[in-house]
Amino acid sequence: MLNRVTGLRLLYKIKVITANCLTDHSGVPFGRIYTPLSNQSKIRVFKIIVWPMILKQLPNALTLFRLGLIVPFLIFLYCHEYVNSFYTFMLAGLTDGLDGFLARRFNWQSFFGSFVDPLADKLLIASSFISLALIGVLPWWLVALVFLRDFTISMGVLAWYHFIRRKLDFKPTSLSKINTALQLALVTSCLFELAFFHFPSYIFNTLICLTTLTTAITYIDYMWTWSKKAWPKKELSQ
Repeated sequence: MLNRVTGLRLLYKIKVITANCLTDHSGVPFGRIYTPLSNQSKIRVFKIIVWPMILKQLPNALTLFRLGLIVPFLIFLYCHEYVNSFYTFMLAGLTDGLDGFLARRFNWQSFFGSFVDPLADKLLIASSFISLALIGVLPWWLVALVFLRDFTISMGVLAWYHFIRRKLDFKPTSLSKINTALQLALVTSCLFELAFFHFPSYIFNTLICLTTLTTAITYIDYMWTWSKKAWPKKELSQ
């Protein structure tokens, strides 16, 4: 019902804006006298209606572009073209930061973006971790820990909507954002080392320790927070 009302409001808004754009100096709409649109009217319609709608989809386009970069990234890594894989991963990271900035700065958020953007991040990180573990750069136990956390969160969201059926206020915590940044930094350091030169071992070991620690803490934190939301104190007291 809400989507229908929102759609009707949007259609009414477009109708009003179009009528204002297509009105000549005498106040008579062009459509009523079947006058062809002038070039100036077409430009006004494009600027007021079409162009803002195109710009609003720019963050989503960047997200889809980042999803598409996963395939060439994996191909480069499989073919041992580590320099190309490094630059492809950096480009994907750049689009991640850019689409988030545009969505927040110009209020271009959308339901599609809120769902696909974190999915693209997870797929990029997951494919990177698995590929680097296959070539012996990352330990498999770290890959298993990261997958356990993400799998539990995904199953928790599905179970919440299927069984509890209440609105889920799911926002990443500050520590979760730090964990994602550490995962990206770890993958970047591994790719940089493969492509150019070796890092000191203590840098690599420090990143692994911090990534492991934040992954475990955020896993426990999400489990504890969701359990409190799923079973409030009032229900437990009864």
